Amino acid sequence: MHLPTLIVITLLTNLLIGFYLSILYRRRPKDKCFKYWALSCGCFVFGISASVSRGYDVPAFFSFFVADFFLIVTAVLVLLGLIRFSRFRFTKAKRQRSIAILCLMTLALFFSYHSPALVTLVGSLSVAMLFIAGAWLIRHSVFNEPIYTGTLQFIFILHSVVLIVQAALVCFHWDNINYSGLPDQAIYTLLSHVTLTTLTALLLPWLSFLKLERSLTIKSQRDGLTKLANRTFFFSQVERHWLQYPQVKVVLMMIDIDHFKEINDKFGHHVGDIALKAVADIMSKGLRSHDLIGRIGGEEFAVILYNIELDVAQQIANRLCNQVMKQMAVIDGHNINLTISIGMVQVLPARNQIHGAFKVADEALYHSKHSGRNTVTLGQLNEVSSE
Repeated sequence: MHLPTLIVITLLTNLLIGFYLSILYRRRPKDKCFKYWALSCGCFVFGISASVSRGYDVPAFFSFFVADFFLIVTAVLVLLGLIRFSRFRFTKAKRQRSIAILCLMTLALFFSYHSPALVTLVGSLSVAMLFIAGAWLIRHSVFNEPIYTGTLQFIFILHSVVLIVQAALVCFHWDNINYSGLPDQAIYTLLSHVTLTTLTALLLPWLSFLKLERSLTIKSQRDGLTKLANRTFFFSQVERHWLQYPQVKVVLMMIDIDHFKEINDKFGHHVGDIALKAVADIMSKGLRSHDLIGRIGGEEFAVILYNIELDVAQQIANRLCNQVMKQMAVIDGHNINLTISIGMVQVLPARNQIHGAFKVADEALYHSKHSGRNTVTLGQLNEVSSE
């Protein structure tokens, strides 16, 4: 295809993508990533347009410094949008360092724009470094979508490689580069750069849609009040363990808040809700990070402890009882002295069915309730083959 025609089509495509992203931002102003990515499309169009002017009688300040500066800003705006989807914490100190790096890039461009080869080298390596940072952010994204994130990460890395190749061509033809721009051999890197940037602009909006989908999924799996796993999700995870890891022992716990109805009747449901959330928080912090706790009834909770010895599980259960008793003596200014009771059982999934294991844990909880409360009871399973 004719190169000028291809560039014009690419620039128009990016303008349309930027317009589309700006519309998304107007509809969803909380998602600032759309604003950053819309601006990045505009900066890319302006930067490429300025760089195309190198073949004409245009001051080098505009065709080199301004052009490369806007291409760097394009990558920076892409990164600002990606940060919202990464586990990377953009603290104040990190923001200051990032601004300092951007200022150094800008100064390097400014002091080198009189040398076409040097300013092109600085611009190419700067953008390459920014896209490597983008690939790192995608690698640490909050999504578990390997096909999509892997594709986007590959594009970012490929983009960096293309720009590094462009920088190598500049070094190889250093003495032959003038104000008309890059050597003829670099035409393919330019086309790759333009194509990959356009492809990136097309793919980025899907991150926001994935985030929305993930948010809806989490809401469907969580209890609205305590933010713990709800009953459906909890038991689906238990069934998953039974199917995938039949030879890995687990400990099941049934936990109930003692005299909770009396708390609601005497102090009101507002205090009851505070108690539920506080107990849920205490128990979540008292468990290991990979264990699962769910709210399966009004004041009833269930826990599955993965791959744990029974004596360790009993220590955890006793600690939970003690922590709740100590921390929940006073709730919202009322002397409540809230406690919990626990029934537990150790299970090997290959030998016992789920409903049988939970029945034994529930019977153990019933025993704790009728033996003074604020206590832990260990149930015993009869080992039978699961069907």
